[in-house]
Amino acid sequence: MSLVIDADGHVEETLPELVDAIPSAMRDSAMQFVAEAGGYVTYRIEGRLWRSKYPFPGGLQNHVSAGGVRREGGRDPKVRLQVLDDEGIDAAVLYPSVGLMFGLLEHPDIAAALCGAYNDWLARYCATDPKRLIGVALLPQHDPRLAAAELERAVSTHGFVGGVMRPNRICGRTADHPDFDVLWDTAQRLDVPVSLHEAYLAGIDTIGLDRMSSYAGCHIVSHVFEQMAAMVNVTLAGIFQRFPALRVGFLEAGCGWAPSWADRIEEHYELAPGDYRGGNPDGALNTRSWLTFEIEEPGLASALEQGWADNVMFASDYPHYDAVYPGAVKCVKERGLGEELERKVLADNALAFYGDRLRRILGR
Repeated sequence: MSLVIDADGHVEETLPELVDAIPSAMRDSAMQFVAEAGGYVTYRIEGRLWRSKYPFPGGLQNHVSAGGVRREGGRDPKVRLQVLDDEGIDAAVLYPSVGLMFGLLEHPDIAAALCGAYNDWLARYCATDPKRLIGVALLPQHDPRLAAAELERAVSTHGFVGGVMRPNRICGRTADHPDFDVLWDTAQRLDVPVSLHEAYLAGIDTIGLDRMSSYAGCHIVSHVFEQMAAMVNVTLAGIFQRFPALRVGFLEAGCGWAPSWADRIEEHYELAPGDYRGGNPDGALNTRSWLTFEIEEPGLASALEQGWADNVMFASDYPHYDAVYPGAVKCVKERGLGEELERKVLADNALAFYGDRLRRILGR
């Protein structure tokens, strides 16, 4: 059997448990669930009330249920291992769920404490089988120096294989801000990637949400538009040239848009070369950045054929409500990609993205 790596699965961390793990002086002003009514969800965040702008289809369980059925593998690692067996997945690289809400925080110290608590919780989850459950560190991007320090701690202490933050503007900064150079330098030195991962939340600065009048509209727009903008910003800032060993992921936004978008970014160098801090970006995007694809995405084969065959990865998105489950791997294998491309998207590209730390864990 060929190797299969889930490059972007999720866990379902419990917010009260994380809040209980941070310093007592911060707990009352951190985050806590308040109420749910009619699909609208309310939290108290740093002393202020946050309420979803539109009702979530699944209410409080919006991202961890499908058809009203809760997928317990996000909380219980033993159940998750059975899911991996059933699906034919050898290892899952794991990302947060509730932790993606931390972008709603305004205080860097509270964000850093909660990210640290989450990473410690994830390490305990992965310890059930550290060769199959692999952690990625949630980073407090509210302060890039704190983000760099937490990446170093999580990689060194827990053996995590990368870091994750949002592509949105948080505390006035997007990924191209010069303050993040300390994070890129740390990731490059540790030889781990940094993934940008969107999750629609009203209240976080997100491209296009001011034009949407429903949950569906916001969710459709947020993931792809934020990643497209982040790819532009990272390229114009010359991050790939200034940090030549850095690998960046633009995850959970599909891949069909990438060939045309990368071409548009690259061709504008001729129009305005002075706007590109790293010089000509030709050939950088599809060799230094990685994407994931939606299981049933129609543009997958075309994207692979148009230069992205080495940089698109399989992602289950389990246990989230819109994930294909059961049968995600089976669905990919039925797409008729051919043996070479199938091997790349199911394993080889994830090994290249996460690098030697993942290879050593898997004995590759």
